Amino acid sequence: MIEQYATEGATFLMGIGAGIVIRAKLWWKSKSTEERKALVYDVLQSLEDGKITASEAKNMIKTHL
Repeated sequence: MIEQYATEGATFLMGIGAGIVIRAKLWWKSKSTEERKALVYDVLQSLEDGKITASEAKNMIKTHL
């Protein structure tokens, strides 16, 4: 009985997580080219200001583009 609740709970949480990932990907794909360029500009500006490192900037750009 407890195993059943644990399985149902885990399945529910995995479904919620998958839904969040799918919605985030759809949201990002609906962004225009100008909005994507703005993200890259913001990353580069943060890099110039010393707020993030070069490796963090690369990861942000790779993840979002």
